[in-house]
Amino acid sequence: MSDGDGVTVADTVRWLHREGLVRLAAVADRTPDLLCAYAIDVATGTVNAHPVTGVGVGSDVIALAADDLPYPAGSPKRLVVVGVTSAEAVLVVDLAATLTISINADNPEQAARSWVLQLLLNPDVTLTTNSSDLAVAASERCRQSFIPGGSATIINVDDQFPPATTITLNPTSDGPDHLDIAPDGTGEMYLGARFWQLSQVMTIGDVAWNALAQQLSEPDQTPDKPAAGPPDRVIAPGTVART
Repeated sequence: MSDGDGVTVADTVRWLHREGLVRLAAVADRTPDLLCAYAIDVATGTVNAHPVTGVGVGSDVIALAADDLPYPAGSPKRLVVVGVTSAEAVLVVDLAATLTISINADNPEQAARSWVLQLLLNPDVTLTTNSSDLAVAASERCRQSFIPGGSATIINVDDQFPPATTITLNPTSDGPDHLDIAPDGTGEMYLGARFWQLSQVMTIGDVAWNALAQQLSEPDQTPDKPAAGPPDRVIAPGTVART
């Protein structure tokens, strides 16, 4: 972004991975209702926090300004950026709010890789999968193992706060929580009674994943957060960049 333009989707995602996910996780710690997702409006910086309950008591969406979120301390827990909604908001899902969630697509591994890489930003997370396409060689935090329970590709997410979350790729039947991805990269996110139309789903292709997996296989390597630039370039959604 340059020339004083407003914040973009890419800026918002960078902010989330620098500090935003940690700040959203802190919101959940201070909220009595269990939160399942956050939609960050790129233009205004408004964060809409969605409780698990989609209807009835306790279903009201909580609106917060990005600048008013708690100080970034702690970890991002099991929060992952899923994609961009049709309303130009970046959708973040808390995988800790569900026991099982599925990804349905022609190539669901590409979206799953995005989730895997983001989850590894939390040093407390350990991932176990039955797929060599998603495991990271020589990494104990993202390893391949036999997982009983069918022929589908499975990823178990454990951050030492049970219960764990199971991600299943193209299962034979869907539960209430699932991401459906169309061939053109658009999608639909379902969390119980809640639904978001996605104009873009975050994915990682084969070439990029192979390079990242090789880097992560080196001793004592974890995914690095994007390097922070000068203070006026660490931008929260809804603000205007300074040149």
